[in-house]
Amino acid sequence: MAASLAVLLATVSPGRADAPTPVQTAPVTPTTWRPTVEAAAQIDALQNATLAAERPGRITAVLFNSGETVQAGALLVKLDDAAEQALLEIDSAKLTQANDTLARAKKLLSIAGASQAALEQAQADAAEDRAQLAADRATLAQLNITAPFAGTLGIRKISAGDYVNQGQTIAQITQTAPLRVLFSIPQTEAGGITTGEPFTLQAATIPGDPITAAGTITALSPMVDPTTNARDAEGLITDKTTALLPGMFGTITLQTGTPQPAYEVPDTALNDSVLGRYLFALQPSGPNFTLHTIYVTQLAQTNNTAIIAPTGLTPQTLIVALGGFKLTDGTVVTPERP
Repeated sequence: MAASLAVLLATVSPGRADAPTPVQTAPVTPTTWRPTVEAAAQIDALQNATLAAERPGRITAVLFNSGETVQAGALLVKLDDAAEQALLEIDSAKLTQANDTLARAKKLLSIAGASQAALEQAQADAAEDRAQLAADRATLAQLNITAPFAGTLGIRKISAGDYVNQGQTIAQITQTAPLRVLFSIPQTEAGGITTGEPFTLQAATIPGDPITAAGTITALSPMVDPTTNARDAEGLITDKTTALLPGMFGTITLQTGTPQPAYEVPDTALNDSVLGRYLFALQPSGPNFTLHTIYVTQLAQTNNTAIIAPTGLTPQTLIVALGGFKLTDGTVVTPERP
């Protein structure tokens, strides 16, 4: 009986010891990594203006509605300009008479029938009347309120028939796209940031998921604010979205510092222990492979990929991509065939 058991053990045990464990594998992929920094940001319009009356007067026409989108130069409000129009006609007639007088003076001078002084006076009178006519037209223009740029109007604050004083608000006009972002980067984290760098913006909304948009840095302050020890920056949102509005707050994430060498691995390749995160590298061992534990420093996570520091790895390293938590150091394995 004992002899039969010995024979059975001798037959079975070697077979079990030599059978490698099949594992899913993946190569490590070289990449570069930069640290990221987050900063509070305010969304702002590239152009935003308060439309106000340049001159006092009574409104004769309101040509816009609250929330309307208008083009640059669109006529929005007309003030009573009857008196100014009459003055324009008077001064226009004066200029016509002055031009006629100047023409006669030139003709008479050519035949020695007028003095040089008379010609110069006629020229001065004509120039003065031209200037007065230009002033009349400028005054008339101030009685017409127009859009300084293309944008969306806010809430209308006046109606036809209202009397407005100089400087009284008519409405707000805002350029809603593209939008800019204003933020500050701490002095200790501002290294390596330049214009043209991309960033990601997240702005919270209630209800719903945060709004995410991409952008690029367009300007950096040439100095660090001594009060905040931060460098002011401006960015432009490049994604087209109507969900973001001027005045909203959010958080931007951007890369900083010098690019560092790193590796990309599947996030399922990383395992946790009391000593830290680790993965299993495959070392050739005869026809199969032996597992070798490598503790790693995870630098970032993007989707299903982990970015890790390159310590202990080479571009040729093959790692266990899935199920490493069930394995141990020194286990003999064989890669599964795809």
